[in-house]
Amino acid sequence: MKALQFHRITPKFQFCGTWNTPEQFARFLESILDKGVDIILPGHKDDGVVIAFDDGEDTIYDYAFPILKRYSVKAVVFLIVNYIGQDNLWDISITGKRIQHLSWNKIYEMKDWGIEFGSHTMNHRNLARMSEQEVEYEVFESRRILQQELGECTSISYPFNRVNPIVVRAVSKAGYEFGFGGDGRNDLLLKKEGVYITDTPRSFETKVLEKPDFIYRYDRIKQKVINYFTIATMLAKR
Repeated sequence: MKALQFHRITPKFQFCGTWNTPEQFARFLESILDKGVDIILPGHKDDGVVIAFDDGEDTIYDYAFPILKRYSVKAVVFLIVNYIGQDNLWDISITGKRIQHLSWNKIYEMKDWGIEFGSHTMNHRNLARMSEQEVEYEVFESRRILQQELGECTSISYPFNRVNPIVVRAVSKAGYEFGFGGDGRNDLLLKKEGVYITDTPRSFETKVLEKPDFIYRYDRIKQKVINYFTIATMLAKR
């Protein structure tokens, strides 16, 4: 099991790499379904891919949710709990424009349809640069609130894919069953394959199937390079 990680779905051009158009997102879903790859939710089946959205922005409701319903595909949305219903002030904005995060009412509606929700921590900070006490607050408190509001929270997505043994220990202690953003060695270090506006049908297929091997390894390096563009936000959130 691993996640195909999306962020922002919008028809409007974005000055960042972590977005996809609705048409592109729909084509990628069709590609998975056509290849017979199982789209699963964490804990429901051992093998397959999870459609995941980090950050929990409002564009997921506006553009991705209708497409998911069209194809009868369930997904997991990882929420930054302190920013639910708020603007994404945690992020660096080149243009000064802000994106709102999902409100609780929209979250409830999506959950009623079958969308699952997990933690993207309280504040989207780099957990690997925090003290053990700070990490525990981010992972424990976010899970407590999500459980209180939604009844369950079994998964966490590590901000910036930054994770270390202290983080894994805290996540296990908090009671999470699945953690996304690692190297795939166990359920708390499951892979996230970032899917971006620059992806083509061929590169997306490589991310799904991990074949051909040498192209897949190159793509993992490329994902890390793209992820390094978040360094300004990481430094600001230290």
